[in-house]
Amino acid sequence: MARPASTSIRCPQCGQPFSAILEQIVDVQRDPTAKERLLSGRVNVIACPHCGYRGMIGTPLLYHDASKQMAVVYVPMELGMEQTQREKLIGDFTNALMRSLPEEAPKGYLLQPRTALTLQGLIDQVLEADGITPEMIDQERRKVELIGQIVEADDATLETLLADNQASFDLTFLELLTAASQAATQQGDARRSLRLLNVRARLLDTTEAGMTLKQHEAAVAEAIQELEALGDKLTRDSFVDLLVKAVGNPSKVDALATIARNLLDYTTFQTLTNRIEQAPEGEKEPLNQLRNRLLEINAEYERQSRAVLQRAADTLRMLLQAPDIPGAIASNLDRIDDMFLQVLQVNLDEARKAGNVEVSSRLKEIRDEVLKLIQAAAPPEIRLINELLSMESEEESLKALRERQAEVNPGLLEVMEQIAEQLRQGGNEPAAQRVDMLRVEAQTLMP
Repeated sequence: MARPASTSIRCPQCGQPFSAILEQIVDVQRDPTAKERLLSGRVNVIACPHCGYRGMIGTPLLYHDASKQMAVVYVPMELGMEQTQREKLIGDFTNALMRSLPEEAPKGYLLQPRTALTLQGLIDQVLEADGITPEMIDQERRKVELIGQIVEADDATLETLLADNQASFDLTFLELLTAASQAATQQGDARRSLRLLNVRARLLDTTEAGMTLKQHEAAVAEAIQELEALGDKLTRDSFVDLLVKAVGNPSKVDALATIARNLLDYTTFQTLTNRIEQAPEGEKEPLNQLRNRLLEINAEYERQSRAVLQRAADTLRMLLQAPDIPGAIASNLDRIDDMFLQVLQVNLDEARKAGNVEVSSRLKEIRDEVLKLIQAAAPPEIRLINELLSMESEEESLKALRERQAEVNPGLLEVMEQIAEQLRQGGNEPAAQRVDMLRVEAQTLMP
C-alpha cells in the first residue's frame, strides 16, 4: 500500500468499529512532512468518533528515505504475526515501494530492508541516520528524567541532585527546564512550575551555561528598552548608532539585529559601511567585525525564511496528494500558518489563471477546509467579525449585527479596533473601513 488508505479498525478504548486513514509506507521523498510527523508521533493517529479517544495505533510501517538508501520495517510485536506472515508483509511493502520509484532509481537496498522491533527503535534509526547518535538521544532522555526527579525531590535530595549532575546543566537543560515550567503553568500545576523556576534561577547564578543565558537575557531586555525609547525616532541612522555603541557586546548586537530585523537591509549596511570608511584607522576593525556579524545574522534569517517557505510548499504538496484532505489537514495543524496560507493563495491564483480546473478545485477545497478549521478554533469575537465581513453588502452585515446584539460587548469593540488597524497596515483599506462602520454600529448597540 504505497499511499494512505481507509481501513476499518476497532477503537482501543470503546471497541466500536470505524474507518480511519492509515499509512504503512512512510516515504520522505513522496511526502516531505513524513519524517517530522513520524518523529513527533503524528503518524497513524486515530480519533474515535464514538468515544473521542485519540492516539497512535500500532500498525506495520516501512520507512523509506531514498536519499540515504534507507528502508526500515517495523512490525508491532502485539500483532503476533508469525515469521512467514512477517516475511510476506515485508515483501508486499518493498514490491509496492519499488513500483512507485522511477525505473532508473537504485533499488538493491530495498531487497534487504533493516528491521526495528519497536517504534522507538525505528525512530532511533532515523535519527542516527541524521547524525544523532544513540548516546546523544540517551543524554536528552536523562535530562528529561532529571527534571522529573527535581520536581519530586525533597529539599535534601534536591541538593544532592544539583551537586551530582553539574555536567548536565548546559543550555539545552535550561531550555528543557523552562519548557517544563511553562507546561506546568498551562496545566495549572503551580507547585511544579514554582519548583522548576526556583531551580532555574539558581542555575542561572551558579553554572557557566546559566551565566551565559542570563547575560543573553539581560542584553535582550536592554536592546528592547533602547529600541522602545527611540519610538517613532527609530531610523536607519539611529539604529546604526545603537549597533555601534554595542560593539564589544555580541549578545546585545545579536539582540538588536534580531528584534529590529526589518531594519537590517541594504540601506543600513550602506550606512554602516560609510561609518567604517569615516572611522579612524584604529576603530575600523571592530566595526568591520560588527558588519560581518550582521551579514551572518542576515544570511541566517534568509536561510530560515527559505526553510519556512519550503516547509509551506512541502505541506501544500502533501495535501494535494492526500486521499483525505480534512484528515490530512487535521493531522498537520501545526504546519498551517500564515506562510502556508500565502503559498496556498498564490498557487490557487496561478492555477486559476492557467485554467487548470482540476488543480484549482483541489486547492480551493484545501483552502475552504483550512479556513473552516481556523474559524472553528477562533474566539467568538473573531468568528462574529469574520461572518459579518463575509456578507456581500454592508446592509446585510449591519442587519446581522443588530440581530446578534446579545454578542456585542466591550471585548468585541476592542477586537474590531485591532482588526481594523491590522487591515490598514496590510493595505486593505476598504475592509478596514467596513470594520470601522461595524464598530460604530456596535457601540450604539451596547447595553
